[in-house]
Amino acid sequence: MIMRSLPLLSLTALLGVLSLTEHAEASESRELRFPPLKDGRLVLSVDTHTHSVFSDGHVWPTVRVWEANKDRLDAMAITEHLEYQPNRDDIPHPDRNRAFELAVKENKQGRERTDLLLIPGAEITRKYAPGHVNALFIEDTNPLLTVKHRREETFATARKALRAAKAQQGFMIWNHPAWPRDFPDGVIKISKEQQSLFDDGLIQGIEVANGEYFNDSSLQVALDHDLTIIGASDIHGLIDYDYYINSGCHRTVTLAFTNERSVEGIAAALFQKQTVAVHDRQFIGRENELQTLFDSLVQFERLPARRNDGQQTAVRISNAGPIDIELEVLGDVSLNKSAGYVTVPSHGSTIIVVLDHAPSDEIELALEWLNSWQAPKTHARINLEL
Repeated sequence: MIMRSLPLLSLTALLGVLSLTEHAEASESRELRFPPLKDGRLVLSVDTHTHSVFSDGHVWPTVRVWEANKDRLDAMAITEHLEYQPNRDDIPHPDRNRAFELAVKENKQGRERTDLLLIPGAEITRKYAPGHVNALFIEDTNPLLTVKHRREETFATARKALRAAKAQQGFMIWNHPAWPRDFPDGVIKISKEQQSLFDDGLIQGIEVANGEYFNDSSLQVALDHDLTIIGASDIHGLIDYDYYINSGCHRTVTLAFTNERSVEGIAAALFQKQTVAVHDRQFIGRENELQTLFDSLVQFERLPARRNDGQQTAVRISNAGPIDIELEVLGDVSLNKSAGYVTVPSHGSTIIVVLDHAPSDEIELALEWLNSWQAPKTHARINLEL
C-alpha cells in the first residue's frame, strides 16, 4: 500500500470547490504517453502484438507505423504468424523478417519522422500446448520456423522453435491464453507440457489482456507462475475501427518501466517484470508496480482554508496521465456531493471536500483504485495522510 504524508500547500483562492471536477481540454486524447516514475524511470507504452498482410492482418506494415504514431506509442512489435500464412499465394515471402524490415524503412524514411521504437518478433502459432507464443527482441525470425507441413506441428517442434528464440535472447509471451478453443469455460488449466516451458524459461510472459478481452484466469496464472504481465492489441484490422478511437477508447498496451528509452530498455523491463497492462481504461499489474504507477500519475493537494470552511477541508486530486482514474473513498470519511466515488479526469483534476474535518485536522484517507486490478476481483488500495 502507498503511504504519503502531505504538507499544506499554498494556492490561489479556492473558486471551484462546489464544482468538483476540473477537466483538461485534452481529456479524451488518444495519445498513450505517461509521465516518468518518481524514481526517474520512464513509462513507455508498448504494443507487443500486431499483424499485417504478411500473415493474417489486413493492412501493409507501413499502416501499423502510421497508427502507432497517431497513438503516440513509444514502441511496437511486428509479430507475424510463422506457421499460419493465409496470404502466401498473393504475398510469398520466404524471408520472414520482411514485414519488420518494411516497418523499419517506413519509420525512418516515411511521411512521418517519429521517435517510435520498433521491436522485431514473430508469433509461433501452435495448438495448446504451447498455444500461440510471441517471441520478441529476436535478430532473425527464420530459424523459428521449424515445420513445413501441418502434420509436423507437434509439441516437440514447438519446443524447438522456442529454444531457437531463447538462443537469440528472445522474450516469449503466451498469447490470448484463455482462448475459447482451448478453454471453453475461460478457466486456464496448465498442462505438464506447458509447465515444462515455464520451468525452462521458454515462456516468460502472458497476455492478461488481448484486444478487447481481459481474463481473470490469465492474471492468476501470471501471479501463480511468476510471469510478466502483458497487454497487447493483437490488431489485424484498423486500430481506429477495432478500438472505436473516435469514441475516446484506446488500444490495449503494456506499460514498461525502463531506465532508458530504447528497445534494450524495454527488453530489460519485460525480463524484470516491470510492467502494467492497460486495457479499456483499466490498469492491470502486480501490487508494487500498480502503486508505483499511481504515485507518478496522481497528486493530492490539501487546499488552504477559507473563512467559512468550518468543519470541512478541500483536497485537489490531479491526474497527469492520459486515462481517467476512478477512486472510492473507504471507511467513515464523508465527502460533499460525491457519495465516496471520485473520477479524476485524464490530464485534469477533481476537488473533493472532506466533511467533519477542520482545516487544521489531520486526515487519513483509504482509497480503492477502482479501475485497477492487482489480482482477480481485487483492486489496488492507497492510504494517505494529509
